[in-house]
Amino acid sequence: MATAPQTERLWPTRCLIWEAADPYLYLRTTHDGRVVAGGGDEDFAGEERRDALIGVKVKAISRKVAALFPGVDVRPEFAWAGSFGASDTGLPSIGGVPGAKRCFAVMGYGGNGITFSTVAAQMIQRAVIGLTDPDADLFAFRR
Repeated sequence: MATAPQTERLWPTRCLIWEAADPYLYLRTTHDGRVVAGGGDEDFAGEERRDALIGVKVKAISRKVAALFPGVDVRPEFAWAGSFGASDTGLPSIGGVPGAKRCFAVMGYGGNGITFSTVAAQMIQRAVIGLTDPDADLFAFRR
């Protein structure tokens, strides 16, 4: 889910928050001051069942966010659901595409896209400007 913009209500440093409980919760902010929150994944049982749970999931996520940050307006402006897969290692592939000069890709996040997208953005930025990244081998594409 994503809230309406509310820059004056957000937590200090607007850092990414990942609650490693079961079900998990994640929160981050956007450049325009929205809170993006999600978690509580379910085993996939088809698109209709997945989409039917959006309202219930958004209410649960909103309650958790409100408990952590009582000053944040947790009413969703947008809500969605998605399906995902994961690699054998549980890690995404991030970096240069083998055999494609100056072509970069980020894929295979599994359920950790909110976290790995931040890592990927930093890694790809470094690659584009010609810097090495200490984590490049960990996330490299395998042949």
